[in-house]
Amino acid sequence: MAQPFKHPSSGIYYLRRKVPAELRAVLGREFKRSLKTSDAAEAKRRHAAAWTDSEAMFAAARAQVAGQTSLGTRDVQVLAARWFRQEAEKMEQSGNFVHELIVGTPTLVERGTDYDEVEAVFTLREALESGEDYDLPAVVRPHILAMLREANLPRPSAEAYKQLEAAFIDHLVKLSDLAAKRRGGDWAHRTDLISQETLSVESPPQAAKAAKRKLRELFNAYAQNKILNDGDNRATRRTLKAYRAIVEGFIELQGDLDVAEVGRETVAGFRAALAKLPAKGVGIRGLSASKLIAKAEAERLPRLSEPTIRNRIRAMSAVLTHGVRLGWLTENPIIAGGVGRAAAKAASKRQTGTGRRKDYTWDELRAIFSSPIYMQDGWTPPRADFGRAWFWLPLLMYYTGARREELAQLAASEVRQCKEGIWHVSILEVQGDDDTARGVKTTGSRRAIPLHADLIKRGFVDYVKSVPAGGQLFPALTANPVGYFGANFGKRWANYLRDVVKLGSTASPSHGFRHAFKTLCRGAGIPEDVHDAITGHTGAAGAARAYGSMPLSVMARELQKFPVAPLPELEN
Repeated sequence: MAQPFKHPSSGIYYLRRKVPAELRAVLGREFKRSLKTSDAAEAKRRHAAAWTDSEAMFAAARAQVAGQTSLGTRDVQVLAARWFRQEAEKMEQSGNFVHELIVGTPTLVERGTDYDEVEAVFTLREALESGEDYDLPAVVRPHILAMLREANLPRPSAEAYKQLEAAFIDHLVKLSDLAAKRRGGDWAHRTDLISQETLSVESPPQAAKAAKRKLRELFNAYAQNKILNDGDNRATRRTLKAYRAIVEGFIELQGDLDVAEVGRETVAGFRAALAKLPAKGVGIRGLSASKLIAKAEAERLPRLSEPTIRNRIRAMSAVLTHGVRLGWLTENPIIAGGVGRAAAKAASKRQTGTGRRKDYTWDELRAIFSSPIYMQDGWTPPRADFGRAWFWLPLLMYYTGARREELAQLAASEVRQCKEGIWHVSILEVQGDDDTARGVKTTGSRRAIPLHADLIKRGFVDYVKSVPAGGQLFPALTANPVGYFGANFGKRWANYLRDVVKLGSTASPSHGFRHAFKTLCRGAGIPEDVHDAITGHTGAAGAARAYGSMPLSVMARELQKFPVAPLPELEN
């Protein structure tokens, strides 16, 4: 058997197979799949499994060339329904329902002496019925190809592909309908789908083995799968560290059970126990779960919030769902028993009832930008000197709407001028497979953001030219143990706002700028698709903007409407 191929630049290993001439019309000249690892031993292990998958795809291609139908009419519906279930499960676990909806222009609703913005949200079905025109074949194409690849099937004939396209579009519309129901609090709604079956070209599933497996074993399998799918990067490692702690907490609260013993009653007990744990308190570090609960009751300590409980339930649900996929569980008891829905509903009620404002008001922005950092020449903090990041990072967050970490991790070379002369920051627009020191939240977060004229006027480009071109934009920011360059700055910035600025805002110290950016863009009349492109919010409009790109020149032109920060006037 062939050996894994190591990419000369990235160091990532691949499976590569030459395609016979008679199959090239279906598979192309070369069959290539990333093994998503740079470790030679691990690559060999993954190469064997990938080779088996490729054999199945080659066999399907031979059948297709011989005139045999690789996908029947029922197979088309089975594959589309399989995709729907996967997407619906991810949507329900994340709670991000707007991703599958169409967001229109918000309207202002009078609330006493103030006004609140109310989002205009529509299902894809409603938008289509109103005459909106979307390139839905382009939207579903990557999902079709991904599902074919998952089933080890080549792209089918034109006729079969058209059937797939129609089926996936139909299920995309159904997914948008489901998202609207879930967003409105309706968790009882069920979508009519074809039963979960194997495709005619797949072997029937083998019966689950009776071998006993512990939760830790399931978590290890989940962790390996997540690294395989998402890559061994800092975001994946951070997630797995948090999830491991939650699984260990489950074991401590409910016992070291076999996976098959984790049922609906067990997960209901886990949720009830989480509600008794303290959120904070002196001397709670290192205590067992039972002692934590006793201490919380004796000292009347604040308990875990509903959103925190929901997030821990979601983490356990993700691990248990992987157990279902492996055949170790017949069902995910968190989903089947409604515990996940109940936790999400409780968290939603808590968050809706707080009325917490997430963006900075203009008065709060004025207080921030008239504080010592911007008013006193040569101001330095009494501790944690992060250099010029103190001055420029809040301003960049204000003028770009970018996340703190997206800016804190920038290299100096990523502030650049395009051929049209537009200065901009490049947020990991291109990243090598072996670059695990930095990252972004989503694929849509990779983007270019034009610099506001006020940033250039105040000397930001001059600052960029003053730091070594091959180093960081903010050399004094160092990564914490998890790998985040902006984490330590974020803590000190929160202290600065509280202790120096005396700011009593409910907005998050750093993320409040991102919310304020969106609010100010709307107030300035900047089109939604433009400020979505600037902030990397690709999911907000769902299917409507899942293709194409936003020109940098358009973003730069519209950004001129954005209000200048309430900073002291520059001297002539």
